[in-house]
Formats: sequence, structure tokens, C-alpha cells
Amino acid sequence: DGAARERVVGNISGHRVDLVSAIHDGMTQTEILECLTPEIADFAQAVLHDSRCMLPPSADDTLDQEPCDCLVYIAGLWVEPDQRAQGVGSALLRRLGATIDIEHCLIALKAYPIREDPTGRASEDEIARVKHFYERIGFETASGQFMVKDARRCEAMKKRLAGRRQAD
Repeated sequence: DGAARERVVGNISGHRVDLVSAIHDGMTQTEILECLTPEIADFAQAVLHDSRCMLPPSADDTLDQEPCDCLVYIAGLWVEPDQRAQGVGSALLRRLGATIDIEHCLIALKAYPIREDPTGRASEDEIARVKHFYERIGFETASGQFMVKDARRCEAMKKRLAGRRQAD
């Protein structure tokens, strides 16, 4: 801030669900996703129609369709109002890919504005603005307000995959 003190200006929270381990332990993807949070259960019902998490193929045929090993569900991305539109939210999402193991993951979220009054209703313009933010960083609408991104398209994963190709 202006007084050279550190302060929190943004926060990202959510869940990383290891689907492969859950299946190994005898659970189905449906069982694990429906028992975590109501929002993840809603996501699974709306997006994973065949109850199987799949990474989509890329339009340029550089990435094949593959089963997901994990789901990273972003429950909240919040930035101080006076810090918005300055790249803080984008930086938080970039750090996500650089700090946790997201290989073979589908990243998902519900594109809905965080409200000061949680009982308040977001306008269509607010929802469109939030969706546009996520689209700019590679998320695609999956169903309704749920959006997804193949972790292989994150900058951290692109670097790892490129490094592996160079080593081969």
C-alpha cells in the first residue's frame, strides 16, 4: 500500500480432487464429486453428464482427449475492489498452475460475481463481465455459468510439456 505495508489484495480458494486415488480406493467419480460440496455436486451433474471427467481435445489437434486424473474446482476468486482490473485475479490464476500439481486436471468454476451481500442477485451484465474475464484467460463455458479449462493449456503446464518434448 502507500505506506509500504504488505496487505492481502486477492484470494483464491477451492479444492483439488484426486479422482484416480478415489477410484483406486473403491469410489466412483460420481460418489466422490457428490460428497464434497453442493457446488461441486452441481458442477458434476451439469457438466459431467456421463459421470466421467474428460480433458477435451484441442482444436489444433495438439492435445488428445484424455480422462482427468483430478479436478481443480475454484470455489472463489476475490480481489479487493480498489485493486480490480490491475491483473491481480489473472496473476492468482497463473500462480495456481505454478504452485500445485495440475497435470491431467480439469479446472472448473462457476462464473458468478462475488457479492458483498450474498443474498443479492447478480445482473446479467455482471455475470457476462465475469465470464468475459475467465474467457480471456482460456476458460470455456461448459454449462450455464460453469466454466472449465484444460490444465494443459495453463502457462505452467505448457512450459512443462514443452520441456518434456525438448528432452525427447
